[in-house]
Amino acid sequence: MTDNRFLMNLSWELKNLFRFPFPEILLALFTFTVFLPHVSTYSADINLNDVSSQEITGQIAHVSTYQGAFASVSAYLPLAVLGSIFGTLAFAYEIENGLLMVHLSHPTSKRAVFLSKWLSCFLVAFVTLSCTLLFFTFLYVPENSFYLITNSHLTLSLMLLAAMETFVIVSVTVSFSIFSRKASVSLVGSFATLYILQLLSQTSGLSYLPPASFYSQVELLFHAGSLSMLFNSSISLVFAAFLAVASYLYFSRRLELA
Repeated sequence: MTDNRFLMNLSWELKNLFRFPFPEILLALFTFTVFLPHVSTYSADINLNDVSSQEITGQIAHVSTYQGAFASVSAYLPLAVLGSIFGTLAFAYEIENGLLMVHLSHPTSKRAVFLSKWLSCFLVAFVTLSCTLLFFTFLYVPENSFYLITNSHLTLSLMLLAAMETFVIVSVTVSFSIFSRKASVSLVGSFATLYILQLLSQTSGLSYLPPASFYSQVELLFHAGSLSMLFNSSISLVFAAFLAVASYLYFSRRLELA
């Protein structure tokens, strides 16, 4: 019964979020931001001596996937906008307008409500980013699409990268939405926080802050990274996990609705 209620909550949250045109608009924005600045003709120095055509195809597929993963950092601000909007709609907006009290009047728990809302925000952002990265990767070298399909480890690495980036963004925006309890404060404050993190990572050389830490994640997934890259990529994930747990505990145990 609990599992059925959770699935019902998750289905309702996804329908509620997709009722708005934001996913379609931001999918186009993601594609424009990620794809157009990186359009180029593929070129690379490959030694053709004693190399089979399959190995050459594999190298080109790896490069195209790596370029798609590297370009994913360009989607940081659109992803921040998406996370801020849906985090606000899922939590702060419903808390401020009393809709959450109506939702909790049904036979469900705060834990199930939180998990369904958090997961719906994550899925919307993750699917949007994943589709954009897959479009880029398959269009970068269109002739190599079959190899990308048959060698799933490349596309799975790309999806894992999208999941990690989405996890960081959603954890920040949802925690801001829950603790602020105001839709306007949540929308502006969560995006401003993510934007400030970007400025700090670029101007102050703090490579463990997003989106600079995302570059380390790309290198770790597609090349042999160093210990410093492992540290930089782990800091943002650990902090995001802390925010997610703190939001869960506050929402399920300490949140009081007037």
